[in-house]
Amino acid sequence: MLKWVEIDLKVLAGNVRAVKKALKPGVEFMAVVKADGYGHGAAKVARAALASGADCLGVLTADEGAALRAALPRAAIHLLAPSLPGEAPLIVKNALIPTADSLAFIRALDRAAKKPVPYHLDIDLGLGRWGVQPGEAEGLLAQALRHRKARPGWLSAHLAYRPAQNMIEAEEKLNSFCALAEKLRRLAPELKAHAANSSILSDFPHWQLDMVRIGNLIYGIYPTDVYRKKRQGPPLPGLGRPWQFYARIISVREVKKGESLGYSSEFTAPHNMRLATIPAGYSDGLTMEPTENKIKITAGFRYWGVIGGKKAYFAGRTGIVHTMLDVTNIPEAKPGTPVALHVRRTAANAKLPRVYRGR
Repeated sequence: MLKWVEIDLKVLAGNVRAVKKALKPGVEFMAVVKADGYGHGAAKVARAALASGADCLGVLTADEGAALRAALPRAAIHLLAPSLPGEAPLIVKNALIPTADSLAFIRALDRAAKKPVPYHLDIDLGLGRWGVQPGEAEGLLAQALRHRKARPGWLSAHLAYRPAQNMIEAEEKLNSFCALAEKLRRLAPELKAHAANSSILSDFPHWQLDMVRIGNLIYGIYPTDVYRKKRQGPPLPGLGRPWQFYARIISVREVKKGESLGYSSEFTAPHNMRLATIPAGYSDGLTMEPTENKIKITAGFRYWGVIGGKKAYFAGRTGIVHTMLDVTNIPEAKPGTPVALHVRRTAANAKLPRVYRGR
């Protein structure tokens, strides 16, 4: 293969176990596998997560949930975004656990259900994407409880929290959410509350409530460094990155100082160089930002690949399916040598072959 994504399920499973170890007794663990498991493959991630301590799975939409149900017939699959009333039959057919923020959807869910179906009642704490306003939650829940088959099981919220920037506001909103949950339990004593994603678990571990929803951390992504700055260490020790994109070098050539390359001679060699070409570009998810190579008013920023632990900086613009790298100081680079590349996982081309290890 000339280019591929390598995913180490053993590393991912270790991340799940690390998160599980950080939870208080009795706190449920939802492994979030939306967006095809953040580009890792939803079904494979889900199986590894459940086998390593996760209690249930979270996706965004009913379509994602239905696709995952085909691979995991017995797993508890939750939907994190509100569904439309017209999706209620699909949700019931696939035994999915939806999120609701309107009576219209709750009525549709009740009509579609043949037996009691639980759902999450979502509260908007300022993120503004969806959810019931806190002041309207009690009245909506009172009306929702008139339905016998659609039954509220969880109270959820997603905070507009940006690590280190609005910690006091986040703490206040978590307090208010907890108070609202206690108030609503007078109407529905079975309600469980959850608001902790990876950032909240990392920076506010005392707000685990009844369940946590973890995506970034199980994929080895630290969404915050507040904990590290305060305690001189990562929020959860031992997490690794299970995902890596590789492309093999297909050409290496010597370039003299002053030689121009690329469309419209967009790159001029500042010195004698050795350049390698890989068959990967912005259609695979690499950056489209150009490399600065002429007059600079700042130190600039350059993207790079990694060969044997050494940085190979991009030379010129990334093409649709090719990129040139400066391998002047990497003599071992030759045609066939693999290059590790930084790609946003959810932006990586879905057609790239996935190679799974540690199964």
